[in-house]
This record gives sequence, C-alpha cells and structure tokens, in this order.
Amino acid sequence: MTRQQESTVLFDALGPKGRQRSLIASIISGAVILALLGWGALALARDGFFEETRWANPLDVLVVENTWIPAILNTLLAFALGSVLAIVLGVVFGFGRISRFALTRWAATGYVQFFRSLPLVLLIWISFTIDGAFRFTGDTFGWDGDTRRLVFLVLGLGIYNGAVLAEILRAGVAALPPGQAMAGYAVGLNHGQVQRLVVLPQVVRNMLPAVLAQLVILLKDTSLGAVITYPELLHSANIIGHDYGQSYLQALIIAAFIYFAMAYALSKLVVVVERRMRTKTAAPLARVRQIEATAVAE
Repeated sequence: MTRQQESTVLFDALGPKGRQRSLIASIISGAVILALLGWGALALARDGFFEETRWANPLDVLVVENTWIPAILNTLLAFALGSVLAIVLGVVFGFGRISRFALTRWAATGYVQFFRSLPLVLLIWISFTIDGAFRFTGDTFGWDGDTRRLVFLVLGLGIYNGAVLAEILRAGVAALPPGQAMAGYAVGLNHGQVQRLVVLPQVVRNMLPAVLAQLVILLKDTSLGAVITYPELLHSANIIGHDYGQSYLQALIIAAFIYFAMAYALSKLVVVVERRMRTKTAAPLARVRQIEATAVAE
C-alpha cells in the first residue's frame, strides 16, 4: 500500500472545492501563527531577551563545563537506571497480570492500578520526604546528598513506568492470537515454557515501539528530580537562572533545547527500530510468496 493510499483509508480524497478550502484554511492558519510568533518575538525583544549579554552568561565556558555537562550526565544516569528498573518491573508484573495463579494476578493488578494512578512527582516527593523524616537510607546505608536524591528519583521513575510497561506487556500478550500458545501446548511445553519461548519473543517484537516511546517519556520525567533538588538539567538551569538573574528565561530555554535533542534522538531510535521490525516481518512473507509463485510457474 502506497503512502497516498494509506492517507485515504479513513476518508475520501478531497475534490477541487475541498482542496481550495483546505488551502485557504492553511494560509489563514499560517498567517495567524506567524502573527502570534511575531508578536511574541517583539514583546521579548522589547524586554531585551535577544541581547548578547543575557545569553553569554549561561553559555560561558565555565558554566558549560561545571554545570551543563554534569547536569546532562546526571540526567542520562537517572534515565538509564530508571529505564532498567522500569523494564524489570514491567516484565515481572506484566507476566504477573496474566499468571494462572489468582493471588499473583491480584497482586500484580493492584501494583499496576495503584502506581499507574499516582502522579509521578507525588510518588517521588512522598518517598523522599518519608526517608528524610526517618533517616532510613542515611543511617542504614550512609547515602547522603546527590546519591540519595538519585536513588529516590530512580525508584519513582522505575516504579511508575514499570506499572505502565506492565500494562503494555499485558496488552501485547492479549493481542497475540491464542493459537500461538495452543501450538506450544500441543508440542508438550508447559505454561512457563510457552510464555518464555513462544509468547514473549513475539510480544517483545510487537510492543517494542510502545516501550521505546514510554522510555522517551521517562527521559523527560527525569526533570521531576528538580523537586528534590537532584542536579539534573531543570534544577541546574534554575540555579544558573538565579545566579544570573537577567538570564533566567535563557537558561530554561537552553535546558529545553537539550531535552529536545535527547528526546529527538530517542524518537529517531524508535523509528529505526520500527523499520527494522517491519523489514524482518516482511522479508519472510515476501520469501513465501516468491516460493509460491515459483511453484505455480513450474
């Protein structure tokens, strides 16, 4: 199916009058957007937003080396650890949701429904505040400062996104044709072997784009570490803005562009993975069709 055919599956192609009206609406919308952008740019210019001195301080070499680069590394560290924890919890509780044991299903369902319903910032803040009141990590493990903040940020990211990934896994298993599992049982596999050898490989392939998209959200959610003063990008931009009062908005915009660059890179990874998955699934089908055509010709 071509791109043009895909675009008209859900609606009829526009006629001459429809194309004309669509063009007029696009021109008007574009003009309104440009007018709003121009008005905003003029308002910022009157306030001195584009002055070189306001951008020079946040982009100073020492500020970049001592603040921006460590903030990027701290953000990526929280993202990496949170992603690993979320994937592990997602797999464990996702299979718990489809377990044959009722108690396991109830426990997994309770975890998913409870933590998926909580705001992530509330989960991070409550756990960090409780630990601060009882000094559990400080007295027991000796964690203090940034390490302690990183631990609770990663726990919040992992627990919340693990609940989301568990539901993605459950939905992926539910979408798999039941004949796949039945075929595994027919050749003598037990329930665990069917899930591990038959169901999981197919589910992972189908749900991988959704998982990667959720990891992009997890990357952006690392900015919630600012509520517990973990030195990630948003918190570091806030510090730079306070140090250079005239450059507060500039620092936030620089942080926004850095977030955009990292999220865009992950989004492109999602596109690459989807294309590779389509290639892998389309190649065997094309081979089968080629064999069938050869057989008919002979």
